Amino acid sequence: MIETYLSYLPSTKYYFDATKVLDFLNENKTNNDELPDMIFVDINMGIMSGVVFLHKYNKLRHRLVKKIDVYIMSSSIDPTDLALSKKYDFVLDYIIKPLNKVTLKKILEPQ
Repeated sequence: MIETYLSYLPSTKYYFDATKVLDFLNENKTNNDELPDMIFVDINMGIMSGVVFLHKYNKLRHRLVKKIDVYIMSSSIDPTDLALSKKYDFVLDYIIKPLNKVTLKKILEPQ
């Protein structure tokens, strides 16, 4: 989707296991060049849910040398899930899937 909709190709990493994301962030917490600019979190992930990830990330983020923008992406319209975007001040938005071109460009295109 990124390759199709954007005029440039950002560097991306994909993890399907949120524990690996937390490990990566912890290992690179002082390396500004390795830390991502943003993270997209799905509420319904295997191994570790997005809710647990957000809780653990909240504890870790203060030790990171870089501020990372976090977006929740989910097909859930459950009010409890939607409230997560307001619970954590580092979550910039709750995006209901499917992700579309307009939303993706708004988030990723340089201003």
